[in-house]
Amino acid sequence: MSKGLGNETQMQIDTTQINALFASLDNNKDRKAAIKSGLRKAGNIIKKQTVKNMSTVSPKLSAMNKDVHVVVYKNSSGVRVDILDYRKRGSKAFILKFFELGTKYRYTKHPRAGRGEIKSSKFFESAVNSKMGESEKSLQDNIINFINRKVARNAAKSV
Repeated sequence: MSKGLGNETQMQIDTTQINALFASLDNNKDRKAAIKSGLRKAGNIIKKQTVKNMSTVSPKLSAMNKDVHVVVYKNSSGVRVDILDYRKRGSKAFILKFFELGTKYRYTKHPRAGRGEIKSSKFFESAVNSKMGESEKSLQDNIINFINRKVARNAAKSV
């Protein structure tokens, strides 16, 4: 799992139980769907915490909760949770970067009127740090639950 703004965070899960359950699935498509579903749900945990943290920074930021994105890679190798969406033209999501990282004091050249600064709030980084353990556990549990549901569904069809 990666977090936005160029920093990456790795998730580690125990795959022995998952690999044993994968043997009970019929095709590779179901395996890929199980992994994608687990990754999406794990990423959404971090997304929800980020949105909650945004509303504590500024009430105006809570209106930008649609600008926090969870993207599962096509090859099911990972998930990206970010606050910068480069795919949308005209999006105001770039503002979130300034609240996350902060800005230095700004002023005009003539007559040097101060424009202020934005203090770093780290709402995204704190969300990732606080929910990473829960997200890792959820990833493994969601994959196992998806596989068990799929096996039960296949068993019901064959009867």
